[in-house]
Amino acid sequence: MIYIIGIGIEGKASLSRWALKLIEKATLLIGGRRHLACFPEFQGRKVVIGSNLDEVAKRIQEGSKVKGQGSKKNIVVLASGDPNFFGIADFLIKKFGKKAVKIIPNVSTMQEAFARIKENWNDARFLSLHGRVATGFSLRNQKSGVKSQRENIIAEISRFNKIGIFTDPENTPSQIAKVLLERGIKDYKAYVCEDLGTAKENITQGTLFQIVRKKFLPLNVMILIRCQGSRVKGQEISWYSLGIPDSEFSYSRGMITKEEIRVISLSKLKLKQDSIVWDIGAGSGSLSIEAAMLANEGKVFAVEKDAARIKHIEKNKKKFKVANIEIIHKNAPDGLKKLPTPDAVFIGGGGEDISRILTVCSKKMRCGGSIIVNAITLETLKTAADFFNKVDWNTETVSVNIAKAKDVAGLHLFNAYNPVFIIVGEKP
Repeated sequence: MIYIIGIGIEGKASLSRWALKLIEKATLLIGGRRHLACFPEFQGRKVVIGSNLDEVAKRIQEGSKVKGQGSKKNIVVLASGDPNFFGIADFLIKKFGKKAVKIIPNVSTMQEAFARIKENWNDARFLSLHGRVATGFSLRNQKSGVKSQRENIIAEISRFNKIGIFTDPENTPSQIAKVLLERGIKDYKAYVCEDLGTAKENITQGTLFQIVRKKFLPLNVMILIRCQGSRVKGQEISWYSLGIPDSEFSYSRGMITKEEIRVISLSKLKLKQDSIVWDIGAGSGSLSIEAAMLANEGKVFAVEKDAARIKHIEKNKKKFKVANIEIIHKNAPDGLKKLPTPDAVFIGGGGEDISRILTVCSKKMRCGGSIIVNAITLETLKTAADFFNKVDWNTETVSVNIAKAKDVAGLHLFNAYNPVFIIVGEKP
């Protein structure tokens, strides 16, 4: 059995008698140097955890059986606080299965930090920047993939009113504050909780402008709470309600997928958090924006040939702070050839090239993925329907007719939109 034991900020004193007994009887003790130092009296074999998780898993595998026998040994892995909260538990469960693991949690550093500043964490979001030196937040990394990861993290932070961040020596509170300020995000009160539970414990609070000028001890967590009265705070509700009103977007006359049509189309795309989406003929980017919010761990490619519309997409992307949209200023289908394999494709434009676009998309689409075509002409409807039948995809067609009430001289009349045909093709 692998026992994963969480250690609180008081170290050995935070452990129960049962946990101490398990450690005493363990044949293999694994943990960070700080945790192992709590048990100098342990006479068995010790393994230090660093960035060597695969090596740790190998040592556990080797030590799980007594040589020449089938009986199991008890292995103890020491972790900080709650091993299930941005801890090693998830890694070990994936490696060895749930039946092989028992988790004994403790109070996490983040819990202690919120208690110190006397704020509830019911509505908080949490983020760990541990180990993101090569792929994450640090400004020392300038490769395009790194920038994309960093922008996703910035967007993740800025969408929430309250967020707890596990920092590391590369992604320090000062560094985080600096990057946020450079992106125009300044409406947070920050708390940095250093070396909790030790003689060096210190709580610093201030604006991001104040935090950026300070240095902190390596062991710390950062809490950001959006200031009351912030304008951004009021905007967040609409971001998380599917069907953002058309009036919230910048767009050229008629060049927007109407909110009701957008909601239906998005439901047909069946997006997941990590979906790769192509939005072809993106127009204002309204569908791209909402798709990016739904697939917040994936990526949306907004393909648009018109330069004026590209400016609208860029403006909307900035307003809604969605970092996982890449704008492609090219004509389809030529601009699609180098894009990664999509999970979902939305075609809101295409004109005479619709057949060529469908051919390219169908070849690149993964099995189980969907293509959604929004057609306002019978010709586009027929072309799309015929194509899906020809390639023998699962298909359906929905006709959407919408009318909205309009005030005319004190009377309310319905103003009808042009009907839209939504053609769905799912690759078997």
